[in-house]
Amino acid sequence: MFKIVKHQQFLFKLFLALMFSGFPFILSAQQAGEVRDQEFIIRKDRVLTLPQKPRRFERLPVLPTPKSSASFNYTVQPYFLSLAPEVIRPEAAPKQWPRSQEEVFPGFLRLGYGNYASPLFEARYNFTEEEDYDFGVKVMHEGFYTGPIDGSNSGENFTKVNLDGTMFKDFFQVYGGLDYDRHHLNFYGYDPENELLADFIPNQNTLNTFRLRAGIQNLEKMESFNYDAGFFIRAFNDRYLARETEIGAKAYGDFWFDDDLSTGIHLDLSLTSPQDELYTDINRNYFKVNPFVQYRKSGISVTAGANIIFENDLTINKKADFHVFPKINAHYMFADEFGIYVGFEGDVIRKTYLDFVNENPFLGPSERLLNTIQNFKAKGGIKGVLNDEMTYEFGAEVGRFSNMHFFINNPSDSLRFNLVYDDDTRLINYTAKFAWHMDNMYRLIASANYYFYNTNQLEAAFLRPEWELSLNNNFTPLEELLIQFNVNLMGGIQGLVNFGPEEVNLSQLPVIMDLQLKADYRINDRVSAFVVGNNLLNRRNQRFLNYPVRGIQGIAGITFKF
Repeated sequence: MFKIVKHQQFLFKLFLALMFSGFPFILSAQQAGEVRDQEFIIRKDRVLTLPQKPRRFERLPVLPTPKSSASFNYTVQPYFLSLAPEVIRPEAAPKQWPRSQEEVFPGFLRLGYGNYASPLFEARYNFTEEEDYDFGVKVMHEGFYTGPIDGSNSGENFTKVNLDGTMFKDFFQVYGGLDYDRHHLNFYGYDPENELLADFIPNQNTLNTFRLRAGIQNLEKMESFNYDAGFFIRAFNDRYLARETEIGAKAYGDFWFDDDLSTGIHLDLSLTSPQDELYTDINRNYFKVNPFVQYRKSGISVTAGANIIFENDLTINKKADFHVFPKINAHYMFADEFGIYVGFEGDVIRKTYLDFVNENPFLGPSERLLNTIQNFKAKGGIKGVLNDEMTYEFGAEVGRFSNMHFFINNPSDSLRFNLVYDDDTRLINYTAKFAWHMDNMYRLIASANYYFYNTNQLEAAFLRPEWELSLNNNFTPLEELLIQFNVNLMGGIQGLVNFGPEEVNLSQLPVIMDLQLKADYRINDRVSAFVVGNNLLNRRNQRFLNYPVRGIQGIAGITFKF
């Protein structure tokens, strides 16, 4: 125990001796580390040179190449599989495009009024809330209860009612509708200066047309096979003895072998039963089949087919009811700016009583109804697109027709017109078309036509124009404002004035010049105002002999969406 205590005392004394012996060294180290004022001299021209030390380079030793007496053989086993190559169909990548947030209004109402006692009413409503079907209703009435001759004696009005519906399925849609058209008019083609006609009240007529229609078509138009087939039933009558019923069907189908080659067929069936003052119990049947093949690639488009027609009209020296004509159309674009087109076609153009009365509503009793036989029509020309803004087309057509129809005033009643036909008509038509657009501010569409008729039995191409010119201009100076300015000219129209069986006179109608101005201003998303001006030059234009049209006429109104 005593040794342990002595040993501890010894260690304690040794620790104190080491501690006090190191204290002066620490103080001297702190004094040596103080920062004092010093002066440093930097010499830029001093160069340090070091002696070059020689290096020794030794080549790496070449190792011996290993050799082996073993040989290696590889056996490849062939495996032949009878598998068809994989068919890759390119498809557009689906992308969720942002939808416009603009509100869609199912209802539309337009109200207006103008001179010549002309009210305007138009309403539409579409029911689109269901995904599997939709349907709509449209009603329109426009009246001109006074006209250019003796006020109400030359008035007319139009009424239209349309019902449309569509039912959607997975791969097709079924559509249909019901239409009613009514046109009320007066036979006002008399001379108001004639004292004998001071209290004359002209006859009136009302043209009524009912149509029921339905059809089916596929939805995906990018498939290899596409189709559209429909049928309709139509009934027509007027205030007199003109009646016509029609049962018709139209069908179309095409099949694409690839992106360039396709084939297809058009079908057209029309069965009519007209009757009038001079004929009853007539059945006019018409059936047309148009098979074709089409090839399109790299600016080339060629369509070749045939028009196969059966029709049973009764005419003098008719050879057959069955007709077969070629139909060929082709164009080749050397570049977007220039291309050529050609065509050759024969056909039988279907003509019903409704077609004739829609062309000339002042038609009187007809002796017979005939289709127009297009023995041939050849065409050719050039076309192109310039600077992605202008399109043009210049061409000519040459044709030969049988049973081409014309209108002449009835010898016993000059207020009405008769149908006359020419058995051999040659026609040359020179045409020019031009279109230009500048962004969304301006668009121009212009066309000009010159017709040269060579008739066989008739003295002239009665009431058909010799030339036509049309200019349509659309301006959008403001986002809310749309202005349309149109010019329509027509000249060289000849009418027949027949005062007796031996006296025939031709009457040259004045040039028709119609200037039209339309403006539509959108006040907000629901309401807009419009104004329409027709015949701004206040000319007494005559499309049909003795029937001048209304002078300067304007309508103003408002449109409302709901």
